[in-house]
Amino acid sequence: MAILVQFLRWSDLDPTGRSFDPNLARDAAEECLARALGDNVTGDREELEASLDRALLAKYGAWAAGWRWAASEPGGGGPIRAWCCARDSLLRSDDPGPKASVDRVVGALQEWRNFLGELARIFRTLRDADAGVPIQQAVEHAAARLLPVVLERTSAEDAWYTTFVRVLSWYLESCGHSGEKVREAVADVVSGRFSSWVAPDDATGLETYRDLGQEVALSLQAPEDRRDALSAWLAIRDAAFTCPPGSPSRDPVQSDAHRRYIDGPERARDPLRSRNMAAALEVCRASALQGEPITFGRLASWQALVLGEERVEFRTADAYAKDGRERYPIAPDTRTQFEKALSQANEPTTPLAVRAARAYLDVCFFHPFDDRNGRSARLALDHTLTKEGLALPSVEPLFVVGRAADDSHGARCFASVLDHLTGPPAALRR
Repeated sequence: MAILVQFLRWSDLDPTGRSFDPNLARDAAEECLARALGDNVTGDREELEASLDRALLAKYGAWAAGWRWAASEPGGGGPIRAWCCARDSLLRSDDPGPKASVDRVVGALQEWRNFLGELARIFRTLRDADAGVPIQQAVEHAAARLLPVVLERTSAEDAWYTTFVRVLSWYLESCGHSGEKVREAVADVVSGRFSSWVAPDDATGLETYRDLGQEVALSLQAPEDRRDALSAWLAIRDAAFTCPPGSPSRDPVQSDAHRRYIDGPERARDPLRSRNMAAALEVCRASALQGEPITFGRLASWQALVLGEERVEFRTADAYAKDGRERYPIAPDTRTQFEKALSQANEPTTPLAVRAARAYLDVCFFHPFDDRNGRSARLALDHTLTKEGLALPSVEPLFVVGRAADDSHGARCFASVLDHLTGPPAALRR
Protein backbone atom coordinates (compact mmCIF):
# COMPACT_ATOMS: atom_id res chain seq x y z
CA MET A 1 0.00 0.00 0.00
CA ALA A 2 1.13 3.52 -0.72
CA ILE A 3 2.13 4.75 2.75
CA LEU A 4 1.23 8.35 1.97
CA VAL A 5 -2.48 7.53 2.10
CA GLN A 6 -2.15 6.75 5.81
CA PHE A 7 -1.39 10.39 6.56
CA LEU A 8 -3.61 12.32 4.18
CA ARG A 9 -6.44 14.36 5.61
CA TRP A 10 -9.85 14.65 4.02
CA SER A 11 -8.99 18.22 3.10
CA ASP A 12 -6.14 16.79 1.00
CA LEU A 13 -8.46 14.29 -0.69
CA ASP A 14 -11.85 15.98 -1.05
CA PRO A 15 -12.57 16.10 -4.79
CA THR A 16 -15.05 18.96 -4.41
CA GLY A 17 -13.89 21.79 -6.65
CA ARG A 18 -10.93 19.81 -7.99
CA SER A 19 -10.96 19.19 -11.73
CA PHE A 20 -9.82 15.81 -12.98
CA ASP A 21 -8.52 15.03 -16.45
CA PRO A 22 -7.74 11.30 -16.85
CA ASN A 23 -5.78 12.06 -20.01
CA LEU A 24 -2.99 13.47 -17.84
CA ALA A 25 -2.68 10.04 -16.20
CA ARG A 26 -2.62 8.34 -19.60
CA ASP A 27 0.12 10.66 -20.86
CA ALA A 28 2.19 10.14 -17.70
CA ALA A 29 1.80 6.35 -17.81
CA GLU A 30 2.66 6.14 -21.51
CA GLU A 31 5.78 8.25 -20.94
CA CYS A 32 6.93 6.10 -18.00
CA LEU A 33 6.38 2.85 -19.87
CA ALA A 34 8.08 4.12 -23.01
CA ARG A 35 11.12 5.11 -20.97
CA ALA A 36 11.16 1.74 -19.17
CA LEU A 37 10.88 -0.23 -22.41
CA GLY A 38 13.54 1.91 -24.01
CA ASP A 39 15.90 1.42 -21.07
CA ASN A 40 15.20 -2.31 -20.87
CA VAL A 41 14.32 -2.11 -17.18
CA THR A 42 10.98 -3.85 -17.43
CA GLY A 43 12.18 -6.70 -15.22
CA ASP A 44 11.87 -4.52 -12.13
CA ARG A 45 8.15 -3.89 -12.11
CA GLU A 46 8.16 -2.47 -8.59
CA GLU A 47 10.61 0.20 -9.69
CA LEU A 48 8.38 0.99 -12.65
CA GLU A 49 5.34 1.19 -10.38
CA ALA A 50 7.22 3.66 -8.18
CA SER A 51 8.00 5.77 -11.26
CA LEU A 52 4.34 5.75 -12.21
CA ASP A 53 3.40 6.85 -8.70
CA ARG A 54 5.85 9.75 -8.81
CA ALA A 55 4.51 10.84 -12.17
CA LEU A 56 0.89 10.81 -11.01
CA LEU A 57 1.70 12.73 -7.83
CA ALA A 58 3.48 15.34 -9.92
CA LYS A 59 0.51 15.64 -12.28
CA TYR A 60 -2.31 15.71 -9.74
CA GLY A 61 -0.96 16.30 -6.24
CA ALA A 62 -1.15 14.31 -3.02
CA TRP A 63 -4.71 13.01 -3.48
CA ALA A 64 -3.59 10.71 -6.32
CA ALA A 65 -1.57 8.56 -3.91
CA GLY A 66 -4.47 6.16 -3.42
CA TRP A 67 -4.46 4.83 -6.99
CA ARG A 68 -2.57 1.68 -5.97
CA TRP A 69 -4.20 1.17 -2.55
CA ALA A 70 -5.32 -2.26 -3.63
CA ALA A 71 -7.85 -4.45 -1.89
CA SER A 72 -5.96 -7.55 -3.01
CA GLU A 73 -2.55 -6.43 -1.77
CA PRO A 74 -1.61 -8.41 1.37
CA GLY A 75 -2.06 -6.21 4.41
CA GLY A 76 -3.28 -3.31 2.29
CA GLY A 77 -6.99 -3.58 2.79
CA GLY A 78 -7.62 -0.82 0.27
CA PRO A 79 -10.63 0.08 -1.87
CA ILE A 80 -9.04 -0.29 -5.34
CA ARG A 81 -9.94 -3.30 -7.48
CA ALA A 82 -8.50 -2.14 -10.81
CA TRP A 83 -4.94 -2.54 -9.53
CA CYS A 84 -3.37 -5.48 -7.76
CA CYS A 85 0.37 -5.03 -7.54
CA ALA A 86 3.33 -4.36 -9.79
CA ARG A 87 3.84 -8.04 -10.51
CA ASP A 88 0.27 -8.74 -11.61
CA SER A 89 -0.74 -5.38 -13.08
CA LEU A 90 2.29 -4.22 -15.06
CA LEU A 91 3.50 -5.66 -18.40
CA ARG A 92 1.97 -9.07 -17.84
CA SER A 93 3.03 -11.88 -20.13
CA ASP A 94 -0.54 -12.27 -21.41
CA ASP A 95 -0.89 -8.57 -22.28
CA PRO A 96 -1.16 -7.76 -26.01
CA GLY A 97 1.09 -4.75 -25.43
CA PRO A 98 1.98 -1.94 -23.02
CA LYS A 99 -1.37 -0.23 -23.60
CA ALA A 100 -2.98 -2.79 -21.28
CA SER A 101 -0.76 -1.63 -18.43
CA VAL A 102 -1.53 2.01 -19.22
CA ASP A 103 -5.23 1.22 -19.13
CA ARG A 104 -4.87 -0.38 -15.69
CA VAL A 105 -3.06 2.65 -14.30
CA VAL A 106 -5.67 5.04 -15.64
CA GLY A 107 -8.46 2.74 -14.50
CA ALA A 108 -7.05 2.52 -10.97
CA LEU A 109 -6.72 6.30 -10.67
CA GLN A 110 -10.22 6.77 -12.04
CA GLU A 111 -11.55 4.21 -9.54
CA TRP A 112 -9.83 6.03 -6.68
CA ARG A 113 -11.27 9.33 -7.86
CA ASN A 114 -14.74 7.79 -8.08
CA PHE A 115 -14.37 6.40 -4.56
CA LEU A 116 -13.46 9.85 -3.24
CA GLY A 117 -16.47 11.28 -5.05
CA GLU A 118 -18.70 8.63 -3.50
CA LEU A 119 -17.34 9.44 -0.04
CA ALA A 120 -17.87 13.16 -0.58
CA ARG A 121 -21.54 12.55 -1.47
CA ILE A 122 -22.08 10.26 1.53
CA PHE A 123 -20.36 12.72 3.85
CA ARG A 124 -22.61 15.57 2.68
CA THR A 125 -25.72 13.45 3.11
CA LEU A 126 -24.71 12.41 6.62
CA ARG A 127 -23.87 15.95 7.67
CA ASP A 128 -27.21 17.25 6.37
CA ALA A 129 -29.22 14.43 7.95
CA ASP A 130 -27.51 14.72 11.34
CA ALA A 131 -27.35 18.49 11.65
CA GLY A 132 -28.22 19.24 15.26
CA VAL A 133 -28.05 15.58 16.30
CA PRO A 134 -25.88 14.76 19.37
CA ILE A 135 -22.39 13.74 18.30
CA GLN A 136 -22.67 10.24 19.75
CA GLN A 137 -25.73 9.50 17.64
CA ALA A 138 -24.22 11.14 14.57
CA VAL A 139 -21.10 8.95 14.82
CA GLU A 140 -23.25 5.83 15.18
CA HIS A 141 -25.16 6.78 12.02
CA ALA A 142 -21.96 7.49 10.10
CA ALA A 143 -20.30 4.23 11.15
CA ALA A 144 -23.39 2.23 10.18
CA ARG A 145 -23.47 3.92 6.77
CA LEU A 146 -19.75 3.70 6.02
CA LEU A 147 -18.95 0.17 7.19
CA PRO A 148 -20.98 -1.48 4.38
CA VAL A 149 -19.33 0.82 1.84
CA VAL A 150 -15.87 -0.27 2.98
CA LEU A 151 -16.84 -3.95 3.06
CA GLU A 152 -18.18 -3.75 -0.47
CA ARG A 153 -15.10 -1.96 -1.77
CA THR A 154 -12.57 -4.22 -0.06
CA SER A 155 -14.50 -7.50 -0.14
CA ALA A 156 -13.37 -7.82 3.50
CA GLU A 157 -9.91 -8.86 2.34
CA ASP A 158 -6.70 -8.61 4.34
CA ALA A 159 -6.72 -5.70 6.85
CA TRP A 160 -9.91 -4.20 5.39
CA TYR A 161 -10.72 -2.63 8.75
CA THR A 162 -7.82 -0.18 8.43
CA THR A 163 -9.69 1.37 5.53
CA PHE A 164 -12.79 1.69 7.73
CA VAL A 165 -10.74 3.56 10.35
CA ARG A 166 -9.45 6.01 7.77
CA VAL A 167 -12.80 6.56 6.07
CA LEU A 168 -14.63 7.23 9.34
CA SER A 169 -11.82 9.54 10.48
CA TRP A 170 -12.08 11.44 7.18
CA TYR A 171 -15.80 11.85 7.73
CA LEU A 172 -15.27 13.20 11.23
CA GLU A 173 -12.69 15.63 9.87
CA SER A 174 -15.22 16.81 7.29
CA CYS A 175 -17.46 17.65 10.26
CA GLY A 176 -14.70 19.67 11.92
CA HIS A 177 -13.51 16.96 14.32
CA SER A 178 -9.89 16.44 13.29
CA GLY A 179 -7.89 16.22 16.50
CA GLU A 180 -5.51 13.41 17.34
CA LYS A 181 -7.79 12.29 20.19
CA VAL A 182 -10.65 11.73 17.75
CA ARG A 183 -8.54 9.62 15.39
CA GLU A 184 -7.13 7.65 18.29
CA ALA A 185 -10.64 7.02 19.64
CA VAL A 186 -11.73 5.51 16.31
CA ALA A 187 -8.60 3.38 15.99
CA ASP A 188 -8.82 2.15 19.59
CA VAL A 189 -12.42 0.98 19.21
CA VAL A 190 -11.75 -0.84 15.92
CA SER A 191 -8.44 -2.39 16.99
CA GLY A 192 -8.78 -6.13 17.52
CA ARG A 193 -12.53 -6.09 16.90
CA PHE A 194 -12.59 -7.21 13.26
CA SER A 195 -10.72 -9.90 11.33
CA SER A 196 -9.31 -10.13 7.83
CA TRP A 197 -11.37 -12.08 5.31
CA VAL A 198 -14.42 -11.95 7.59
CA ALA A 199 -17.31 -9.49 7.47
CA PRO A 200 -18.66 -8.74 10.96
CA ASP A 201 -22.04 -10.06 11.94
CA ASP A 202 -24.90 -7.71 12.77
CA ALA A 203 -24.39 -7.92 16.53
CA THR A 204 -20.71 -7.01 16.26
CA GLY A 205 -21.55 -4.16 13.94
CA LEU A 206 -24.17 -2.68 16.26
CA GLU A 207 -21.84 -2.96 19.23
CA THR A 208 -19.06 -1.24 17.27
CA TYR A 209 -21.29 1.64 16.16
CA ARG A 210 -22.38 2.23 19.76
CA ASP A 211 -18.84 2.10 21.12
CA LEU A 212 -17.55 4.42 18.41
CA GLY A 213 -20.24 6.95 19.24
CA GLN A 214 -19.40 6.83 22.94
CA GLU A 215 -15.62 7.03 22.55
CA VAL A 216 -15.62 9.80 19.96
CA ALA A 217 -18.07 11.82 22.07
CA LEU A 218 -15.81 11.37 25.11
CA SER A 219 -12.73 12.42 23.12
CA LEU A 220 -14.48 15.63 22.11
CA GLN A 221 -15.62 16.39 25.65
CA ALA A 222 -12.10 16.09 27.03
CA PRO A 223 -10.23 19.39 26.71
CA GLU A 224 -7.23 19.33 24.43
CA ASP A 225 -4.05 19.64 26.50
CA ARG A 226 -1.57 22.28 25.53
CA ARG A 227 1.00 19.59 25.16
CA ASP A 228 4.70 20.27 25.06
CA ALA A 229 5.33 19.49 21.40
CA LEU A 230 9.08 20.14 21.58
CA SER A 231 9.60 17.65 24.40
CA ALA A 232 7.46 15.11 22.56
CA TRP A 233 9.62 15.53 19.44
CA LEU A 234 12.91 15.29 21.32
CA ALA A 235 11.69 12.09 23.01
CA ILE A 236 11.41 10.28 19.67
CA ARG A 237 13.77 12.22 17.42
CA ASP A 238 16.97 10.17 17.71
CA ALA A 239 15.24 6.82 17.27
CA ALA A 240 12.47 7.92 14.91
CA PHE A 241 14.19 7.31 11.60
CA THR A 242 15.17 4.06 10.07
CA CYS A 243 17.36 4.61 7.07
CA PRO A 244 15.38 4.40 3.82
CA PRO A 245 16.89 1.81 1.47
CA GLY A 246 17.49 4.46 -1.16
CA SER A 247 16.06 4.38 -4.65
CA PRO A 248 18.23 2.22 -6.95
CA SER A 249 17.52 4.71 -9.72
CA ARG A 250 15.75 8.04 -9.68
CA ASP A 251 13.57 9.55 -12.37
CA PRO A 252 14.70 12.93 -13.70
CA VAL A 253 12.58 15.74 -12.25
CA GLN A 254 11.17 17.76 -15.11
CA SER A 255 9.53 20.69 -13.31
CA ASP A 256 10.29 22.84 -10.29
CA ALA A 257 7.56 21.65 -7.94
CA HIS A 258 8.45 23.90 -5.00
CA ARG A 259 8.42 27.02 -7.16
CA ARG A 260 5.25 25.82 -8.86
CA TYR A 261 3.63 25.50 -5.43
CA ILE A 262 4.70 29.04 -4.54
CA ASP A 263 3.44 30.46 -7.83
CA GLY A 264 0.19 28.48 -7.65
CA PRO A 265 -1.62 27.83 -4.35
CA GLU A 266 0.43 30.33 -2.35
CA ARG A 267 0.02 33.15 -4.86
CA ALA A 268 -3.73 32.48 -5.01
CA ARG A 269 -3.93 32.87 -1.22
CA ASP A 270 -1.57 35.81 -0.82
CA PRO A 271 0.49 37.39 -3.66
CA LEU A 272 2.86 39.16 -1.24
CA ARG A 273 3.50 35.93 0.65
CA SER A 274 4.26 34.25 -2.66
CA ARG A 275 6.74 36.93 -3.75
CA ASN A 276 8.57 36.85 -0.41
CA MET A 277 8.78 33.06 -0.39
CA ALA A 278 10.07 33.00 -3.98
CA ALA A 279 12.82 35.47 -3.07
CA ALA A 280 13.78 33.41 -0.02
CA LEU A 281 13.86 30.19 -2.06
CA GLU A 282 16.17 31.77 -4.63
CA VAL A 283 18.68 32.86 -1.96
CA CYS A 284 18.38 29.51 -0.17
CA ARG A 285 19.15 27.57 -3.34
CA ALA A 286 22.05 29.83 -4.24
CA SER A 287 23.56 28.98 -0.87
CA ALA A 288 23.02 25.26 -1.46
CA LEU A 289 24.54 25.35 -4.95
CA GLN A 290 27.64 27.00 -3.47
CA GLY A 291 27.92 24.06 -1.07
CA GLU A 292 27.34 26.13 2.05
CA PRO A 293 26.19 24.24 5.16
CA ILE A 294 22.83 25.08 6.61
CA THR A 295 23.12 27.09 9.84
CA PHE A 296 20.73 29.00 12.03
CA GLY A 297 22.20 32.27 10.75
CA ARG A 298 21.43 31.36 7.14
CA LEU A 299 17.98 30.06 8.06
CA ALA A 300 17.25 33.33 9.87
CA SER A 301 18.36 35.39 6.85
CA TRP A 302 15.97 33.43 4.60
CA GLN A 303 13.19 33.83 7.17
CA ALA A 304 13.71 37.59 7.14
CA LEU A 305 12.97 37.52 3.40
CA VAL A 306 9.90 35.37 4.02
CA LEU A 307 8.57 37.89 6.53
CA GLY A 308 9.72 40.99 4.62
CA GLU A 309 11.83 42.16 7.56
CA GLU A 310 15.45 43.27 7.89
CA ARG A 311 16.34 40.54 10.35
CA VAL A 312 14.75 37.99 12.64
CA GLU A 313 15.98 36.44 15.85
CA PHE A 314 15.36 33.20 17.72
CA ARG A 315 12.11 33.51 19.63
CA THR A 316 12.31 34.53 23.29
CA ALA A 317 8.96 33.24 24.58
CA ASP A 318 6.83 30.11 24.44
CA ALA A 319 5.05 29.61 21.12
CA TYR A 320 1.74 27.95 20.32
CA ALA A 321 0.19 26.31 17.27
CA LYS A 322 -2.87 24.30 16.20
CA ASP A 323 -5.29 26.71 17.87
CA GLY A 324 -3.21 26.71 21.03
CA ARG A 325 -3.25 22.94 21.51
CA GLU A 326 0.50 22.60 20.98
CA ARG A 327 3.06 24.50 23.01
CA TYR A 328 6.72 25.01 22.17
CA PRO A 329 8.40 26.10 25.39
CA ILE A 330 11.54 28.19 25.54
CA ALA A 331 14.48 27.40 27.81
CA PRO A 332 18.00 28.85 28.13
CA ASP A 333 19.44 26.08 25.94
CA THR A 334 16.65 25.80 23.33
CA ARG A 335 18.58 27.73 20.69
CA THR A 336 21.74 25.72 21.33
CA GLN A 337 19.78 22.49 21.03
CA PHE A 338 18.25 23.63 17.76
CA GLU A 339 21.56 24.70 16.23
CA LYS A 340 23.05 21.31 17.12
CA ALA A 341 20.07 19.50 15.62
CA LEU A 342 20.11 21.60 12.45
CA SER A 343 23.82 20.95 11.93
CA GLN A 344 23.05 17.24 11.47
CA ALA A 345 21.52 18.11 8.11
CA ASN A 346 25.09 18.66 6.91
CA GLU A 347 26.38 15.20 7.86
CA PRO A 348 27.03 13.25 4.63
CA THR A 349 27.15 9.86 6.37
CA THR A 350 23.42 10.00 7.13
CA PRO A 351 21.03 9.13 4.27
CA LEU A 352 19.84 12.25 2.52
CA ALA A 353 16.13 11.54 2.98
CA VAL A 354 16.64 11.23 6.74
CA ARG A 355 18.66 14.45 6.90
CA ALA A 356 16.11 16.42 4.89
CA ALA A 357 13.06 15.05 6.69
CA ARG A 358 14.64 15.52 10.11
CA ALA A 359 15.64 19.12 9.33
CA TYR A 360 12.08 19.88 8.22
CA LEU A 361 10.61 18.43 11.41
CA ASP A 362 13.26 20.06 13.61
CA VAL A 363 12.16 23.47 12.35
CA CYS A 364 8.50 22.56 12.83
CA PHE A 365 8.87 21.41 16.43
CA PHE A 366 11.69 23.60 17.73
CA HIS A 367 9.67 26.47 16.26
CA PRO A 368 12.69 28.82 16.20
CA PHE A 369 10.81 31.88 14.94
CA ASP A 370 7.78 33.71 16.22
CA ASP A 371 5.89 33.16 12.97
CA ARG A 372 5.85 31.27 9.65
CA ASN A 373 7.98 28.33 10.77
CA GLY A 374 6.33 26.07 8.20
CA ARG A 375 7.87 28.05 5.37
CA SER A 376 11.24 28.00 7.11
CA ALA A 377 10.96 24.20 7.37
CA ARG A 378 10.37 24.00 3.62
CA LEU A 379 13.49 26.07 2.96
CA ALA A 380 15.58 23.83 5.21
CA LEU A 381 14.37 20.76 3.33
CA ASP A 382 14.91 22.37 -0.08
CA HIS A 383 18.46 23.47 0.82
CA THR A 384 19.38 19.96 1.97
CA LEU A 385 18.15 18.40 -1.28
CA THR A 386 19.51 21.08 -3.62
CA LYS A 387 22.96 20.86 -2.06
CA GLU A 388 23.03 17.15 -2.99
CA GLY A 389 21.81 17.78 -6.55
CA LEU A 390 18.25 16.50 -6.08
CA ALA A 391 14.79 17.99 -6.54
CA LEU A 392 11.13 17.11 -6.07
CA PRO A 393 8.52 16.53 -8.80
CA SER A 394 5.72 17.19 -6.31
CA VAL A 395 5.76 18.90 -2.92
CA GLU A 396 2.14 18.61 -1.83
CA PRO A 397 2.60 15.08 -0.41
CA LEU A 398 5.20 16.56 1.94
CA PHE A 399 3.94 20.05 2.65
CA VAL A 400 0.17 19.56 3.03
CA VAL A 401 0.16 16.54 5.34
CA GLY A 402 -0.16 17.36 9.04
CA ARG A 403 2.59 16.18 11.39
CA ALA A 404 2.45 15.16 15.03
CA ALA A 405 5.45 15.71 17.30
CA ASP A 406 5.20 12.29 18.95
CA ASP A 407 4.56 10.25 15.78
CA SER A 408 7.73 8.25 15.14
CA HIS A 409 5.98 6.14 12.49
CA GLY A 410 4.94 9.32 10.70
CA ALA A 411 8.51 10.63 10.80
CA ARG A 412 9.84 7.43 9.22
CA CYS A 413 7.15 7.53 6.57
CA PHE A 414 7.93 11.17 5.84
CA ALA A 415 11.53 10.20 5.10
CA SER A 416 10.38 7.26 2.97
CA VAL A 417 8.00 9.41 0.91
CA LEU A 418 10.76 11.97 0.46
CA ASP A 419 13.17 9.25 -0.69
CA HIS A 420 10.51 7.93 -3.06
CA LEU A 421 9.91 11.31 -4.70
CA THR A 422 13.36 12.85 -5.11
CA GLY A 423 15.32 12.73 -8.33
CA PRO A 424 17.99 14.64 -10.27
CA PRO A 425 16.73 17.84 -11.85
CA ALA A 426 16.50 17.91 -15.61
CA ALA A 427 16.17 21.33 -17.22
CA LEU A 428 13.69 22.39 -14.55
CA ARG A 429 10.72 24.40 -15.69
CA ARG A 430 8.00 25.93 -13.56
